[in-house]
Amino acid sequence: MITLTPRLAAVAGLVLPGLPAADIGTDHGYVPAYLVQQGHIPRAIASDLQPGPLEAARRTVAAEGLEDRIDLRLGPGLSVLRPGEVATVIISGMGERLVAAILDEGSLEGVRRLVLQPMGTGEPVRAWLAENGWRLVAERLAVEGRHYYVVMAAEPGAMELSEGERLVGPCLRRQGDPLLKEYVERLLNQARTALAGAERTQRPEGRVRAGELRRQIRLLEEVLLDAEGDHR
Repeated sequence: MITLTPRLAAVAGLVLPGLPAADIGTDHGYVPAYLVQQGHIPRAIASDLQPGPLEAARRTVAAEGLEDRIDLRLGPGLSVLRPGEVATVIISGMGERLVAAILDEGSLEGVRRLVLQPMGTGEPVRAWLAENGWRLVAERLAVEGRHYYVVMAAEPGAMELSEGERLVGPCLRRQGDPLLKEYVERLLNQARTALAGAERTQRPEGRVRAGELRRQIRLLEEVLLDAEGDHR
């Protein structure tokens, strides 16, 4: 039986039940194998750009006896899918700008939900969603060791985001995730450390970066203030 890490469990928990799903960049294939094995979805597509990870997924699928319900495909991004083939598209464990690029370059025809776990705050991904007719319906935080991960689910629909909501998602703030305060504190500490380094350089790009970090710190301080107010 497949056991998922907290990060992957958060991803799996946002997939639409009873409908086919595709895991883009599946790596070892744990999420689709788990979802099918648990009866959460009837079948899945697991794809990867590289033969090595896809072969690892093939071994997972074979070991769990799921060859008849998980289709393994080699190829880039969403190009491996046919229109209307799946209800949920999963993209997890990739850089936030790469996630946004994959969404931008592929077709999402017939897709009812996106489950995304970008590495980073997810700001470029939320911006892409808002600009391309998708709205966030759920966000969760997961922690493994010293690392925090943001998992988000989006469905077709209009959404407007403030600067602060692009950085720390509106669902996280509204739903009061139990990890939100410590997650924002971690981001603040990282941003302040980075700002101290950026301010020591006289190079133009260092000054630009310092300005970006000051903006980020201001937004995070506002989010933290709200989170602390919610816990009073």
